[in-house]
Amino acid sequence: MIKREILSDILHWIGKEKILILKGARQVGKTTILRQIIADIQKKDKDSAIAYLRADDKENSQIFQSTATLEEYLKRTHGFPAKFVYLFIDEFQVIDDAGLFLKNIFDKYRDRLQIIVSGSSSLEITKNTEFLTGRSIDFDIQRISFREYFNYENKSGIKPIPLKNFAELELFYKTFSDKIDIHFKEYLAFGGYPEVITTLENQDKETILNSIVKTYIEKDIAGFLKVENVTGFNNLVKILSAQIGNLVNLSEVSNTTTLSRNTAEKYLAILIGTYVFHLVTPFYKNIRSELSKMPKVYALDIGLRNYFTRSLDSDNRLNGGVVENFVYLHLLHQYKKEYIHFYRTIGGAEIDFVIEGAENNILLGEVKYGAKAKVPVAIKNFVERYPNSVAQKIIFTKNTLRQEADGIIFLPVSLFPFTIL
Repeated sequence: MIKREILSDILHWIGKEKILILKGARQVGKTTILRQIIADIQKKDKDSAIAYLRADDKENSQIFQSTATLEEYLKRTHGFPAKFVYLFIDEFQVIDDAGLFLKNIFDKYRDRLQIIVSGSSSLEITKNTEFLTGRSIDFDIQRISFREYFNYENKSGIKPIPLKNFAELELFYKTFSDKIDIHFKEYLAFGGYPEVITTLENQDKETILNSIVKTYIEKDIAGFLKVENVTGFNNLVKILSAQIGNLVNLSEVSNTTTLSRNTAEKYLAILIGTYVFHLVTPFYKNIRSELSKMPKVYALDIGLRNYFTRSLDSDNRLNGGVVENFVYLHLLHQYKKEYIHFYRTIGGAEIDFVIEGAENNILLGEVKYGAKAKVPVAIKNFVERYPNSVAQKIIFTKNTLRQEADGIIFLPVSLFPFTIL
């Protein structure tokens, strides 16, 4: 089983008066994490009861008719409320008025019940959790990170190394670089879905990715979200998959897909809300000269992106956009999405990543995956323009690791997931 680093963060909140919400795409391992939480509770708390229900299972639909029917179920099957119950609900967003439903039962029984739920549509989760403000803690369950994957493959438990401990980082890379690079190429091909990672044969991995896509289209898109033009939706996915790391012009996308602009916007919102893509907004301080209004697009799983672009077994996947996408995915493990931007002036100067840190400190990151990596002029100009704002400058390289006198760090992309910035 792949060890998920977020598990310890979730376990910290077990036994406290909070509803725990695990959000993420289908098949990223939310149910597995729920089972791991259950196993941990069973070890530590012998007196309480545990109830696990799938809200998308038709057999359970009667139970979720009302809070009264849920109470009746827990009373008859788990001795509730005389006995404290941990209630796990998978795919909770399919419950009618799910947020209000959970609020009502939580407010009534918060000292006799802890609710832990999972959901795979942030569109529905956001709509349903407005009633849970102050009552819930959210956890974003991402695909398996490269470090989690590496530790699984090598049966290791390597912890991240602070970037400031540069000598330690150098020794680590000198020891593990060959192993890291082998797994890096595999990860860039097939991505981070748990079942894909634990499957040995490449052909089987592709079959599983196909199954993930089919389930997503049938259950979420055509089924739950009632998208009628599935062909147009799929075309949009393919176009965005080919554009990762680039600006998204909705007018061009609309023309290419023959979707109306409103429909393209609606489908794009669905793709973001179901954890397939992220849009990254530009950073600016001087809105007139620096603002590029168009966002950049990144895929939330590289294997899925390669599936849609038919590049699972092609060396073409090792392009700058894919590598940049890899960096973005692993920035998400250290920073909230809202803090990650890019920089682009009207004149065309660009920096791949501008991350807003604490106390107005800015981290600049640029991906240079070619043979010779050097500091781009855009970073030098940015530092000159905002000399007191930039705390860190990183050039993400193919295999160059060095620290320069002015503080700029050249960091191999494959090593990045093993660091703390």
